[in-house]
Amino acid sequence: QSLSDHADPSSSLAFLTCTLNSTNQILHPCILVALFRDLDNQSRSDINGTIPWNPRANNGLPFPRFYADGAAKAEAGQLITAIAGGEMYFVIDAIERLLSPRGYDPITALHGGEPLGRKVMNYLRNSPHDLGERSGLTEECLRREWVRMYGSASGKNGVVGGNSSVGDTTVETTPGNRKGLINREKMLAFLMSYGLSHNGRLNAVLAPCIVVEDASNNNNDDGTILIRPNPTTRFFTDDTQHGLCIYLGLAELLGFDLERDMPQTLYVVRRLQRWMGKEFVLPETLNGSIGNCNTKRRIVSDAKDMAETSAPQAFGIHSVQQLKNFLKLDVFGEMQYGRAENRLLGSGLVSRL
Repeated sequence: QSLSDHADPSSSLAFLTCTLNSTNQILHPCILVALFRDLDNQSRSDINGTIPWNPRANNGLPFPRFYADGAAKAEAGQLITAIAGGEMYFVIDAIERLLSPRGYDPITALHGGEPLGRKVMNYLRNSPHDLGERSGLTEECLRREWVRMYGSASGKNGVVGGNSSVGDTTVETTPGNRKGLINREKMLAFLMSYGLSHNGRLNAVLAPCIVVEDASNNNNDDGTILIRPNPTTRFFTDDTQHGLCIYLGLAELLGFDLERDMPQTLYVVRRLQRWMGKEFVLPETLNGSIGNCNTKRRIVSDAKDMAETSAPQAFGIHSVQQLKNFLKLDVFGEMQYGRAENRLLGSGLVSRL
């Protein structure tokens, strides 16, 4: 067996590598939010994403092009960069440091989606490790888990609180997401938007749309119609509850303050779930204390439709230790301990005892 097989005997880290580094679950929701926004009628588009569209003025296209028109909007690039180059990296770095053997980086080794993007982010010091260190979130997660396991925050690395330094990066006293963590963020957002909207391979893909049935508003003299996104397509059903919700669930499990550390991911999920008529995370209006007590509601765990997602909480997982136990389960139902015991009993040495 290879060293990696010994380090990850149940392939759980390999599973997380594929799950957390998939790019479509970031791209599609962010483009949907940017594309289906009517600046002239914000309240209407907020409800279900309804926007005007004129096929005559757009070379006869029945609907907008998902990438060429949607990704061209500045908001799409900004959201993708903030989530894929920031909030997602906080989660990836923390979860890898907690689950992987020291020096073994299977998840972050494939960050960025494609080799070019990964090289650019590494060159700009925007890797998951860089973002985890600059935000202080990874260190906070490690310290919290240390306290849970050993009952004390003291150790050879110091005591919880105060400034700390990892490499040549100084971490502020209060960990968390804040402006300026992503180096060259505006440039990256522009390049992301430009690259996706000018990709010849994706140029012809149309947005998943439904023509609004209201006949009085459906057709104008100039050919303008009203359309809204189709929430039954995989851009919604796959990438929202089985994509972004996994990041939010892991972040809550790690002890992140989701409103502070994952604001853009929360914003995208809340907007899309409204169009879907679902509640995968608590809406802003419901995020607070329960009744007159001081127990704060959990944004993911207490959501009405959380069980329809692939967030860890949907499987009864609410702590790092529970996640570790879950990931040890063999997908083929094999009994690792029983198999090892049978091999031991069948050995020449044990059989002579």
